[in-house]
Order: sequence, then structure tokens, then C-alpha cells
Amino acid sequence: MSAAALVVVERVVRCPFSVAHDYAEDFFADAARGVELHVPIRDFARLRRPVRLLAQRRPDEHEPGRAHDALEIAWTAGTQLFPDFHGTLRLRIASVEETLLTLEGTYVPPFGGFGLVFDRLIGRRIALATMGDLLRRLSDAMERREAEFRADTPAKP
Repeated sequence: MSAAALVVVERVVRCPFSVAHDYAEDFFADAARGVELHVPIRDFARLRRPVRLLAQRRPDEHEPGRAHDALEIAWTAGTQLFPDFHGTLRLRIASVEETLLTLEGTYVPPFGGFGLVFDRLIGRRIALATMGDLLRRLSDAMERREAEFRADTPAKP
């Protein structure tokens, strides 16, 4: 069996931490009904693949003693060309109006030894780009929700 590859992608979203988990859960609930993974690397002609994407909130044990939740993220494309991914999305306060999203996870490169070589040369870039695209779409949805909320909230006198 091939060794699992660890990948980490981060992004800051303009959304207060106080509502970030709710917005993220709503995004993943919508995505569970059907989503395509995008490989936004020009060398790969924007490959797309429908996947089954699941997210579930759980206590985050990454920071003992702090009451944080994380989202377990998993996707499967049903083909060896796009390996299954299992990871964690952590949300942390970046500032009063911003939240840091960190998506960390693992996948097993397919095709044994050939897959390991492919992963070192290109596959890891594909994984990082795919995760980055997912965080970009999540960020866009969270920022859109926050903008809609602020537009509906009257200014304080």
C-alpha cells in the first residue's frame, strides 16, 4: 500500500468567526447535493470530476483546552484518477471581521510506485490546486452570505 500524502491549504475569509461555522456548514450541505472538483492548473486543461463531498462538525482536538469545532471533510470521485481525500477544516479567528480557514488532509496516490512518482512530480500540485479551489468557493459563499446579512441589517443609530 502506498503512503498517504499530507496536504495543507489556508485562506483568510472576510467573515466574522462568530458565524463562520454556520456558513461553512450551509455551504457543505449544499455541496453534498452535488459538486464537481476542479483542477485549476492550466497544464491540466481544467479537469473536472463529480465527487461525493461530505462534511461533519466535530470537536477539534488539535488545540487541547480550547473549545473549537472542526469540520471533517471527505470526498470520493469513484475513480482512481482522483484519489479519495480525508481531512479537517479548521476555522480560527484571524481578526474581528476575518476567519482563517485551514484545510488539512491526506490522500493515497493511486497506482503504487508509479503513482508515488507522479505525485512527487505533478500530483501534489493537483491536490493543492483542487483544495485551494474548494477553499476559494467556500470563501466566496461565506463572504456572500455575510454581505447579504449586513445588507439586511439596519445601521445602528
